[in-house]
Amino acid sequence: MQFRTVLLLAAALGQAASAQTVDWPQWRGPTRDGFLPAKGLALSTLPAQAKVLWKVKSAEGLASPVVADGSVFLFENRNGNEALVALSITDGSEQWATELSPVFEDGQGPRGPRCTPVIDHDQVFAQCSRGTMHCLDAESGRIQWEIDYAKLGMKFVGEKGRVPGARRHGFTNTPLVVGDMVYALVGGKGHGIVCFNRSNGKVIWNGLDYEPGYAPPIPAVMAGRQQFVCFFVEGVVGVDVRNGSELWKIPMKTDYGRHVAAPVTHNDMVVAGSHQVGLQGIRVTRDGNKLGASVTWKNIEAQPNITHGVRVGGHYFGLGDPAKLVCVDIATGKTKWSNDSLFFPDSKRAMAAFIVMGGNILSLSSGGELCLFEASPKEFNELGRTQVCGINWCMPAYVDGKLFVRDGIRKKGGNLICVDLTK
Repeated sequence: MQFRTVLLLAAALGQAASAQTVDWPQWRGPTRDGFLPAKGLALSTLPAQAKVLWKVKSAEGLASPVVADGSVFLFENRNGNEALVALSITDGSEQWATELSPVFEDGQGPRGPRCTPVIDHDQVFAQCSRGTMHCLDAESGRIQWEIDYAKLGMKFVGEKGRVPGARRHGFTNTPLVVGDMVYALVGGKGHGIVCFNRSNGKVIWNGLDYEPGYAPPIPAVMAGRQQFVCFFVEGVVGVDVRNGSELWKIPMKTDYGRHVAAPVTHNDMVVAGSHQVGLQGIRVTRDGNKLGASVTWKNIEAQPNITHGVRVGGHYFGLGDPAKLVCVDIATGKTKWSNDSLFFPDSKRAMAAFIVMGGNILSLSSGGELCLFEASPKEFNELGRTQVCGINWCMPAYVDGKLFVRDGIRKKGGNLICVDLTK
């Protein structure tokens, strides 16, 4: 049963997108890649002023809101603990709240959770900043099981010395839930990646000695092999879904292991990078039963920092440096166009979230500005622009024309806002 579930990984993700067209149950949507499901309501323009349906105060935290089964789930600081909160999608009224692990604070942001929860059927999976995993009942908020990564050998250090990766600034790499299993980048000897049983939290398998960065595991099929593409502190690694063994590796080294941007895959190519190594095109090849990988191009202009790019056809759309929208040809690595018209309060810490809507892309800048533009490699063509919230570093959730955004990156917290983009 376990082997069959693993082999059907890609199919399971595709079915989830079809079955939950009205929901946005995890980071970057049903398929974790920023794509609006085919049956979702795509936008062709934006209102000059979006209609606010409701707004509620949110406490400290950088986790993105998610939506499932009539509820909006928010992860925030309550009483010094990272707390998961369920709100009504209709008016933002609170349904339940459950406090989990103690909050974490550093110089990068407020005291509060930084990892987006995952809603799958009747369960919520929440990963706290200090390295704990919690499974809750989605209807009641009751904790079903939880595990401390320290028991698996991970030692959380915080902002001390030169310790790199998630152990320094907190766990942000949202878990991956597929079938009966939950996959997470943990760290510690032999626990770089761990497969948990979703029913009880027990370890099914674990592998690799690498330390987690800040990007989540990305499921993909490349060179005929089903795998996870993981961006560890040590570099980009292809991981066998069956047992956690290494299939290929491309070393990448940056100060403090600040690998944030999630890798993007297309056919047998992986697009990945960071603020010091630029955007890189990695080709995965097969020789018999063995896989290999090599860097075929580098693009310094398109280097990502804390923004996750998206793929449309054979092109990558993301945020390059300094704070420019870029379109890159995945085959060659050449920049097709760049545009600097988006507003960012701080260009050095600029962030944008992207949602692909058919032939268009909706972006939310860290300045709270929405911009809709064509997903065209020919040129930047803006279709609409409007302000919807304050300063933010969160991915929005999008359901049937309604956008759920969270702002506030300071200690006072901010707001969770539901806006209608169809009026």
